[in-house]
Amino acid sequence: MVKGRSGDVNINTNAISTPARVLIYSTAAVLLTIGMKAISSILMPIFFSIFSYLIFAPLVRWLMRKRVPGKISVVLVILVFIFVFVGTTLLFANSLLQLSGRIPNYENQLTSILNSISIYLPEAGVSVESVLRDIAAFAFNVSGDIISGALNAGSTIALIVITTTFLLLDSAGAPVKMQKEGENQPVHISQYTELSRTVINYMLLRTETNLLGGIGTAILLLAGGIDFAVLWGLLFFLFGYIPYLGFYLAAIPPMLLGLFEYGLIGAVGVLVGITIINALVENVIFPSLAGKGLKLSPTLVFLSLFYWSFVLGAAGALIAVPLTIVVKIILESSEETRMIAKLMESSGTRDLDEKSTEENISE
Repeated sequence: MVKGRSGDVNINTNAISTPARVLIYSTAAVLLTIGMKAISSILMPIFFSIFSYLIFAPLVRWLMRKRVPGKISVVLVILVFIFVFVGTTLLFANSLLQLSGRIPNYENQLTSILNSISIYLPEAGVSVESVLRDIAAFAFNVSGDIISGALNAGSTIALIVITTTFLLLDSAGAPVKMQKEGENQPVHISQYTELSRTVINYMLLRTETNLLGGIGTAILLLAGGIDFAVLWGLLFFLFGYIPYLGFYLAAIPPMLLGLFEYGLIGAVGVLVGITIINALVENVIFPSLAGKGLKLSPTLVFLSLFYWSFVLGAAGALIAVPLTIVVKIILESSEETRMIAKLMESSGTRDLDEKSTEENISE
C-alpha cells in the first residue's frame, strides 16, 4: 500500500508476469557477465584470495583451539600458505622449462610412431598423423592456458597474500564477534554463515581428495619411470577442481610420455592406472566424504565450466564449481529467485528432499 496525493493506491508487487521476470533476470545476468569479463584481471586474484582463505581458515581455527593466539596463528598459516604457493609455482615453472626443452625430441618420437602405424590404417583421405597432432595440440593448449592463467593470478602474489591475510585475521576474530551477537543474529548473517560453511566444506573436501589423487598419480608414474612424474601429479591435483574434463586434460601428457617410453602398452598402462586412481577418488572417496552436500545438477556443473572460463579466462574453470555454489546459495536467499535455485539442483536431490519432507509431514 502506497499513499499518494490522490489517496491510497494499491500496488501489487507480484503483478509482473513470468515472461517479464525472465527477461529482467536474463538482462541482469548478461550485464553482470559483461561487467565481470571486463574486470576479470581484477576478479581473478580476488577469487584466488577468497578460495585460498577458505582452504586455510580451518587451520587457523585449529591452531586457536590449541591455544595459539589468533594473530600468531594467522602468521603461521600465512607462512605455510606462502611456502606452498611459491613452492608449487616454482616447481611448475621449473618442470615446464625442462619439458619445453624436450618437446622437439618428443615431437620426433611422435612422428616416428605415427609413421610406423599409418601403414596399417586404411586410406580415408584424412591424415591420421595430422588428426592426432591436432588432438594433442588442443589438449596441450587448453592445459597450458589453464596453468598460465593460474600462474598469472599467482604473479600478483603480494595482493593475494595481503588479501588472504586480512581475511584470515577477520576469521580469527569471528568467534568473538559471533559470541557478542548471541542468538539474535540477523537473517543475512545466518545466510552468510551457511554460505561460508557450504563453500568451505566443498573446497576442503575437494582439496583433500585431489591431494590423494595427485599423490597416487605421482607414485604410479614414478614407479613406471615416466618423465616429470611429480609435475603430472601436481597437474592431476590442480585439474581435479575441473569436473568431467579435468581428468582427461591431466591424463593426456603422461599417456604420451608412456607411449614414447614403452610404446602402445605403456600408454594404455598409464591410462588404466590413472583411470583407476580417478575412479577411486571421484566415485568412492569424494562421495563418501561429501555425501549429498553439493546438490548441483551435473548438466549445470558442465555448463558452468564454459561460462566461468568465458568470464574469467581459462583458469576460471578451476573455481567454476565453488562459484556456482555461491550463485545458487545467493539465489536461495530470496523468495523471488528461490525457484531458480531449485532448478539448479540435481533431480535426485530434489526427489530426496521431497521424500524427506513427506516423511516429516507423515510423522
